[in-house]
Order: sequence, then C-alpha cells, then structure tokens
Amino acid sequence: MKSITGSAVYEFDGFLIDAGKRLLWNDGQPVSLTPKVFDTLLYLVLNAGKTVTKDDLIAAVWPDTVVE
Repeated sequence: MKSITGSAVYEFDGFLIDAGKRLLWNDGQPVSLTPKVFDTLLYLVLNAGKTVTKDDLIAAVWPDTVVE
C-alpha cells in the first residue's frame, strides 16, 4: 500500500486504486466505475487473501438494503 497525499493507494496487476479519490487506473488510463462497483472492488482489495462471504459483501456495500 502506498500513500499519496494521505490517501490510501493500492496496486495490483497494472491497476491502481486511489481509495480517497475513488479512482481506478489501468496502466495509467482511468477506468470509469459506478459507485457500488467501486465500493465492491475496494472491499475485495481491502480483504485480499481472505474469504469474503456473500453476506459480508452485502453488509459492507449495501448496509441499508435488503438484497435477496
């Protein structure tokens, strides 16, 4: 993990995620993501190496929503 201007930045396989600015880059090119897709990706990156259950993911990304 890197820190640029106090924002957490994560790198993997040519991708760079700036969590504070909510930006994703692929080989230096910006990637457009909807807010929930970004939240999902960030949650998975933050939990890399761990088993993430469906319930954990739903609770983290959709905390006030009932998803079936």
